[in-house]
Amino acid sequence: MKNMQPWWKEPTRKQWAAFSAAWVGWVLDAFDFTIYIVVASHMIKEFGVSPTAIGGSITLTLLVRLAGGFFAGWLADRYGRKLPLMMSLIWFAIFDAAIFFAPSFTWIIVFRTLFGFGMGAEWTAGTSLAMESFPPRGRGFASGMLQAGWPVGFLLAAVTAYFVVPALGWRAMFLIAAVPALLVIPIRMFVPDELSHAAKHEASNGAVKDLLAPGVFRMIVLGSLVMALGFIVYYGMVTHYVPLHVELFPGDLAGAVATAWTDQIWFNIGMLVGVVAAGWVANRYGVIAALVVPALLMVPALPLFVGKVTVLLPVGAFLGGALGVGYSGVTPVLTTSLFPAHVRARAIGIVYHVGALIAAFVPTFIPWLAKRTDMTLGATIMIVVGGGLVAMSGAVLVLRRMIDVPVNADLTASAHERAPHHTAEPVATPGAPALEPVAVAVVDREVAKAAERRAVLG
Repeated sequence: MKNMQPWWKEPTRKQWAAFSAAWVGWVLDAFDFTIYIVVASHMIKEFGVSPTAIGGSITLTLLVRLAGGFFAGWLADRYGRKLPLMMSLIWFAIFDAAIFFAPSFTWIIVFRTLFGFGMGAEWTAGTSLAMESFPPRGRGFASGMLQAGWPVGFLLAAVTAYFVVPALGWRAMFLIAAVPALLVIPIRMFVPDELSHAAKHEASNGAVKDLLAPGVFRMIVLGSLVMALGFIVYYGMVTHYVPLHVELFPGDLAGAVATAWTDQIWFNIGMLVGVVAAGWVANRYGVIAALVVPALLMVPALPLFVGKVTVLLPVGAFLGGALGVGYSGVTPVLTTSLFPAHVRARAIGIVYHVGALIAAFVPTFIPWLAKRTDMTLGATIMIVVGGGLVAMSGAVLVLRRMIDVPVNADLTASAHERAPHHTAEPVATPGAPALEPVAVAVVDREVAKAAERRAVLG
């Protein structure tokens, strides 16, 4: 009989606790990352550094994320998801507080680069924990809610800076960011260990050997490709948003910067709506629809995003968040569904952060292309972002047989449990010896493994 209970009533208190821990971690990740951007102008003024130096320090932070993601994935697959999640929160606190005491910009670069290690760890451990602990029927919507933590973190950072920086200075923001490390205590108490440990159904061969298995490695490559195209779009939309406004409002630098920050708030509000909507669509119509439809709808909306009609810039910003990056609401459920439990945390950490690393050229490429071709910055952004949206949609459609994993797939069932197989008694052939029970078990095991390989390889 079909379960008529609403999906949000299915999770137990323990499951909600595990999901909430991952969600709060992602909010704090976004908060901590955003405050550095919010106070960048104050650091430029105090230390006499250039905006290029600020951008370079952000790049170093993003590069170190890959190492943090892989290490946290190894810990999560070996010891459970909760341990690296708690470690990442403590890591944030240590290096946020260290920036408060930094005597020079060189030390800020050192502390911020090390901060990136924990940033990579949080997403890897938190996403695995959230998706594995949530009941299958609502996992698509839960994926969107989890990703909603990023715009929530951005908006919290913007509001906090508005009140704190004028009163207490920019350094106080980093002390505030260190306080949430206290959340480690309730996470340790209320997130049950059984939800933190995904079942291991195959023997682990080691951090590298597990990932080189044919089906797993192929999914890592394909997942990284799709993720890289998504990051190309995201970086193309956000990294040059302030310079875009300066280009649109020449001669009024202060007004352009203020308008840009207002529109960034609209962008993140749109993203908040978009990721939740994408999770709902994935739950109802599948991951492919949730990825492709908003991406293609954003292409004709790009002129509004880059200010072809300046009075409609807030509308373009909202659509940019809702459609241009809103499809990222399916990222957690898609990535976790691609991999078996015993390698899942390591694999999704690599896929997410390799994708970001591949797309890291975009912030440099856009102004270079604009200068080389004498195009406006807005036109260049439209070309890069539009190309990324179309390429990502095309890649997803071409690879849909391999990546369209049901959002309600059992992330904890073993390969044998997931594989469609029958338990009929063996039929004896006249004149042939009867199959021994051990032989039947071996055949069943191999059939189950073959079914899992077909599911992974498409």
